[in-house]
Amino acid sequence: MIRRLLPRQYAVDGGIGAIVAVLCLPLALHGNVVDPWQLLVTWGILTLRRASPALSLTLAWIAVIVQMGFGASPNLYNIAIPIVLYATARYGDGWVRWYGLISAIGGGVIASAYTVLVTNTNVTFDPASISILSFAAIMGAIAGVVVLGLSWTLGQLMRTADAARQAGYERFRARQAQTLAERATVVEQERGRIARDMHDVVAHSLAVVVAQADGARYVHKGDADALAHTLETVSDTARHALGDVRLLLSELRHEQEAGPQPGFADIDMLIERMRSAGLHVTYTLIGTLPDIPTGRQIAAYRIMQEALTNALHHGEAQREVDVTITGSDSGVDLVVENFVGESRHAHGTDLSRGHGLPGMRERATLAGGTLDIDASTPGRFRVIAHLPTA
Repeated sequence: MIRRLLPRQYAVDGGIGAIVAVLCLPLALHGNVVDPWQLLVTWGILTLRRASPALSLTLAWIAVIVQMGFGASPNLYNIAIPIVLYATARYGDGWVRWYGLISAIGGGVIASAYTVLVTNTNVTFDPASISILSFAAIMGAIAGVVVLGLSWTLGQLMRTADAARQAGYERFRARQAQTLAERATVVEQERGRIARDMHDVVAHSLAVVVAQADGARYVHKGDADALAHTLETVSDTARHALGDVRLLLSELRHEQEAGPQPGFADIDMLIERMRSAGLHVTYTLIGTLPDIPTGRQIAAYRIMQEALTNALHHGEAQREVDVTITGSDSGVDLVVENFVGESRHAHGTDLSRGHGLPGMRERATLAGGTLDIDASTPGRFRVIAHLPTA
């Protein structure tokens, strides 16, 4: 079977075959004449070693049989055999690898016996000589099997190392896919919760608009101030509702949870609940909280709720959690800082991923703001969010 290789791989294999043939050129000399067939066959064997290890090994065997048939001394063909045996274990599949292993064992024994016979043609076959030749043959066979077997074993080890690397890469890809899937799930869940929040906001705003519009019809025509106030309320309510509707990027869900949605007024209650759960929270309010749309207030509350929950579950519960809210005309800045312990940094844990952080970032983005994670200080983890007024 011929394996499909890239053109550059064929070129590299052909170049390596040529280099080996040139470096071992003295083995192809007969007197002062170069045997071109040795160069050509050796080059072909080495060039095919990756494309077809079985064919390459078969050509090597044929060359060796021809060599032994003519009683020739070791030549250029023999240099290619360990390289081809390596290739059978490294690139061969199924029976090709066993073909290489059997060739390594049988080749070592045959090479030893052939070398002993060729180099001792003039030895008399008395018992002492036979004993010496037998011992030499056995030691040569062991050495030959070790050398050729080592080439095959090295190829097998490289094959195993490649398989381990490939398995590690597949596990890495699987972990990446799992992380992306988990992040997508968190974002989708957060979008669903945003949809529920915005459903209540829009329903409330439209109810106010309808009630005010109906009431305006009954306002006395002479009471211009009351009529103006009613229309102003309708305008403000509709404007805020429109701003909240623009935050909604997915379809509203049909099954919604009833009840009022949290805002700035509920932050104190949230902090008290976290304290009662065992979290040591230090809360600081700087400035005055501006009057921002309800959707952004919900976003600020949910971000703080998630950040404090993370601090409770993944931080050091006995250490202080610093919560700072800064209000200004431009918007609201939230900072939640807690201890996470040196061990997580020491073990290389990525603190900027997971634990609902993608959902927090998604909520801040949909509200027109930003959210950043700062884990650069060892042992400290900060969630920094900004939600604009307009």
